[in-house]
Amino acid sequence: MDVSGVPVKLDPLNIPGKQEVVVKAKSMNNGIITVGFSSATALNTGTSHFKLYAWDSIRVVVDDLDDIWIDATYSGDGVEWILDIK
Repeated sequence: MDVSGVPVKLDPLNIPGKQEVVVKAKSMNNGIITVGFSSATALNTGTSHFKLYAWDSIRVVVDDLDDIWIDATYSGDGVEWILDIK
């Protein structure tokens, strides 16, 4: 995450069939990561997102990683993700 207040998509990665992805806020984050399914819903000043504090995670089911948008309240904060393709 480069700039706070500018939602970005996660990198594209086709996931065969819809699979569960775990998105986790990095442990060294200073602020809040907001997660949504569009730029508008991920915007950290909005109200339609999930909030992740350092170490928090959320599980989402998607067919491409870039279906997930994130924003941050602190520039430089970010997320990690993992999935187990079945």
